[in-house]
Amino acid sequence: MTMAIGSLLDVAGLLFVFFSVLPSFCGSELSLETGLQFSKEPQSVIVLRNHPALLNCMAVGVSDGDIEISWIKDGVEVVTDRRVSVMANSSLYFRHVVRNLKRHLNDEGRYECVATSRIGAIVSRQAYLQVADLNHFSGQPQNSTVTVGETAHFHCQIKGIPKPTIEWQKNEAPLPLSDRYISLPSNSLLIYNSSQEDAGIYRCRAQNIAGKRFSRGAELTITTAVGVAPEHMPPPRILIGPRDQQVLVSEKVLLECTTTHAGGSQPLIQWSRKDGLPLPNERIKVLGYYNIEIQSVQETDAGVYTCSLPDWPDVAAANATLTVLVPPRPVDASENIIRPTAHTVRMTCEFEGTPAPNITWMKDGQLVKSNGRIKIKGDPGTLLISQSSAIDSGLYQCWAENVAGRAGKIIRLYIKPSENAPDPPKGLRALTASSRTIELTWESSPPKNGRMTMAYSVHYLLTNGGPELQKVVEDPHARSEQPGSTGPRALIEQLQPHTNYTFYVVAYNDRSASQHSEPITQMTLEDVPTSAPDIEVLPAGATALKVQWEHLSLDKARGKIAQYQIYYRRHGQPTQNVIKVNGTITHYIINGLETGIEYDVRILAGTHVGFPTLTDDQWPWVSQIVSSSVNIGVTPMTNVQFVVINPTTIQLFWDLPTKVAVDLLGFKISYKVYGSPEEAKMIILDAVTNHPIYQLKPDTLYEISICPFTDLGDGDLVTKNVRTFPEGFAQGPPVPTAVTADPLNETAILLTWSEPEFSGGSITHFTVRYLPVPSEGPVPTASNDVTHFLERISHTSQLVITDLSPFTVYQFTVQSHAISSNSQPSQEVRCQTKEGCPAAPQKIALYLVGPTDIEVNWQPPKIPNGAITSYVIHYSDKKTAPISNWLTQVENGTTITTVISGLKSNTLYSIQVQAMTRRCGGLYSSPFDLMTQEAYHSRRNESVNGRAYSDRTMGIVIGICICGGCIVFCVILFVVLRNRPLPCDRSQQTMHGVNGSAEQVRDGRPGSNPLLRFNVVTGSNKETESSLHMINKKSQGSEHIDSKGGPVVKKCKQNGELVKANGFSCYSKQNGGALQGLLSQHKLSEGDSTGVSKVSSFAPPPEDAAKSKSHLTECGADGIDAVTKV
Repeated sequence: MTMAIGSLLDVAGLLFVFFSVLPSFCGSELSLETGLQFSKEPQSVIVLRNHPALLNCMAVGVSDGDIEISWIKDGVEVVTDRRVSVMANSSLYFRHVVRNLKRHLNDEGRYECVATSRIGAIVSRQAYLQVADLNHFSGQPQNSTVTVGETAHFHCQIKGIPKPTIEWQKNEAPLPLSDRYISLPSNSLLIYNSSQEDAGIYRCRAQNIAGKRFSRGAELTITTAVGVAPEHMPPPRILIGPRDQQVLVSEKVLLECTTTHAGGSQPLIQWSRKDGLPLPNERIKVLGYYNIEIQSVQETDAGVYTCSLPDWPDVAAANATLTVLVPPRPVDASENIIRPTAHTVRMTCEFEGTPAPNITWMKDGQLVKSNGRIKIKGDPGTLLISQSSAIDSGLYQCWAENVAGRAGKIIRLYIKPSENAPDPPKGLRALTASSRTIELTWESSPPKNGRMTMAYSVHYLLTNGGPELQKVVEDPHARSEQPGSTGPRALIEQLQPHTNYTFYVVAYNDRSASQHSEPITQMTLEDVPTSAPDIEVLPAGATALKVQWEHLSLDKARGKIAQYQIYYRRHGQPTQNVIKVNGTITHYIINGLETGIEYDVRILAGTHVGFPTLTDDQWPWVSQIVSSSVNIGVTPMTNVQFVVINPTTIQLFWDLPTKVAVDLLGFKISYKVYGSPEEAKMIILDAVTNHPIYQLKPDTLYEISICPFTDLGDGDLVTKNVRTFPEGFAQGPPVPTAVTADPLNETAILLTWSEPEFSGGSITHFTVRYLPVPSEGPVPTASNDVTHFLERISHTSQLVITDLSPFTVYQFTVQSHAISSNSQPSQEVRCQTKEGCPAAPQKIALYLVGPTDIEVNWQPPKIPNGAITSYVIHYSDKKTAPISNWLTQVENGTTITTVISGLKSNTLYSIQVQAMTRRCGGLYSSPFDLMTQEAYHSRRNESVNGRAYSDRTMGIVIGICICGGCIVFCVILFVVLRNRPLPCDRSQQTMHGVNGSAEQVRDGRPGSNPLLRFNVVTGSNKETESSLHMINKKSQGSEHIDSKGGPVVKKCKQNGELVKANGFSCYSKQNGGALQGLLSQHKLSEGDSTGVSKVSSFAPPPEDAAKSKSHLTECGADGIDAVTKV
């Protein structure tokens, strides 16, 4: 007992030391000056064009000589020259201000000055430079007629910089001196109690420093009132009521209210607030009869104001909402912050205003963006920096902005480096492994003051901006003292294809963290696009359709588009014609179509990696009917042929129109290199039926069009893209046309084509080349197609291709052959075979998830032979029974897991899985067996000797006594053993395998690793004994294995909460932060399908031994509270 009391006194002493050291460790008792601030900031200015201008800026700080001033205009650094220069006092001087939009010379804009010193940089308030201007009138006064005694009203509207002053004139002279003439700040003129002498022409004169302008004149006509008894006169009405307004606090605002007369007299007007609050009479000025102007507006003046006629309750009142705008103002004072490395920093920026201001953060003059390590919270504008390092030191500014103004404050952050911090990692290199993976390697950071580098955090983010992610990697030398150990490396996965990423690395030891390594940038490889372009299909004449599209966005293209494939077919037909065009093209004209026929079109984009595999929903057809859009009195052209004669000549043939209602004047031929921005060359012909085009370039694709024309205009174009022969090409037979493909069944396709006429001889045979269209791979080209094509010979114009794979898209071309020459391949067509029966599902796995419930997992068939519509799970407790007698459970075709419930207990079940397509059911998987268990039975309501245990009070008392005794025992045990070393690291542990054998798993360096390690296991919890052997006994580190094959996990407490550590000393993180540890990876044995994964992160323990006492973590006897299996 004496030893226990002494231990309690020691605990009290440690607590005293902890609370004494805590303030100095957090840095809260240290003072830190901002060290840099502006003594003079630029002010907005309005100047005349070609006049000089000056923007002032001056900053003071740690040392005036260390401060540099630079200027920014609209977010871009100002370029100085002879006209614009920075003076010796850092002011920005314009010799003469220009605004020439045509020449892209404009000094107008938003200016800020940036002050930079050795501790960071700050940005000044924004100042606007504007060129004085006076616009034309946007609202002119209108002619008006009023009766004698009524109120006349004129209004004009004009904008200018600065705001122009308005002066009203009558008959081009100043207004008469009379209190009946009221000129309002809203640019309105009111003439009360008008008389005949008020008749005339009125106009307004607007003026500012840029000049003056006169409005158009408006005539005022005064009429004599008709003799009507007052009781028969109409009631008054409000002519001009108040309007909704927004006004800055401390400014003034005008609320107008003008009415017609009532019985020849001005009716009484009453102002009030809808909320019932009194008007600020002491700050109200009456203009005219009943217009009121509120001086020095306050926040409490905001509300709805009502102008009403109390003597005329049936006359509708006029309402207006007044909004008082309040510039942002700070709620809390700025506090500079000192923090050690590898801690979390919190900075707050709380401003109030109307409307609520938006908060933005800047560091050293650059905008701060949220990422994985730096986060910006919304209300009230909190900046959180985790895992702080020296690179985070600097000057932070938070800016609050609303429509009323902008305000900010400066916070200096100093991350105090540790003398024990490891050196920054060096030699960071990146190797692109795939479109989504990059491998990083670097040199191990050497020991610092005898402390070994234990781990690294790898940080990466999109180079163009985005969230910052990180991965923790253990230093291989921390586990092995062998000099031949390889350096640290990290495999960064799940990246975006064809995207630049920036990487840097931070090193950690058991005391602190290093500064960042030098960042590097690396791009991932290309991948296939994720979607197809959106297209538009338009008629382009009597026999053509125009297809146009836009390039895919970068995130969808996932690389440089190398080729587009244009698919078209007769509506709903299986034959798909394919046209391949360059990846830079965004439109194409499909020619040779039939008038009045509906066609389907769609486009697929591919990179150098290949083309995507998309469903019809992701890649829909767009339908359009080919129709003639022009009527010039003649029928559209027919039988147009484009024949390549030689490498430099193309001959056109066509038939004359069959119906001519007007005189046919001739034909127009235009041609140019396809895709060329140059204007097409034009040939105008008489009513002939053929014409050659000479002097073309060899082996070049040309876009050629022809149309008829009459006095009524040009007819429909017939356009075709034709490639000339290469140099030295010998002319062969014509290319087969009208190639079509129709599926006969799941393994055969019928191919037909039109046999062309060959004047140079006879066609001996045809070659059909075909191959299945790959879902991935490089874009097919003429140079690599032949080596992959299968060939069939045909002596007729049709061929049945057999021995094909079910539900597979094939592409076909046909080539004509003569005795000594052959044609070019025909246009490619594609066709898909019909569906077949699928193969058996793969990788069947069974798990007992309840005493009588079995979970079944599987993977789709390797050869589906169609779209899988459903899966049928067959199960039976009689394995020898015919499969037709087994029970079944059907699941959707997209499902790969299910649970069979309600089975018999203690029974061996056999299970098989079958996939189904629309055509038929496939093969059965091999049978798998699993035994159910005995069902659980509740004994909650059982009784003994006829007496139920229903005395709940006695149970509660007993439970409280037991718990209290355990708590007292644990406290005494902890106090007694507190001074003993915490053996949270054991050198060995006995493991009992699934077969009862015992082995030893040893830690490389027992008790030597000061870092905390913990694991979180995700995935299904499989209770079947057959799946427990999958955790490999060779798991790295000191992860001990329990009798069921799982790692022994020791539990430690932090802030009263239980955390897990597998064989390492226990630490808690200051400020209530969550415990973190190094990443631990387990190698799983073959056949593992449980999806076990380990995730963790790392934070170093306290910086020195003295402070580590303030980070005590509670551990039980021998440092272990409990041993459990993860």
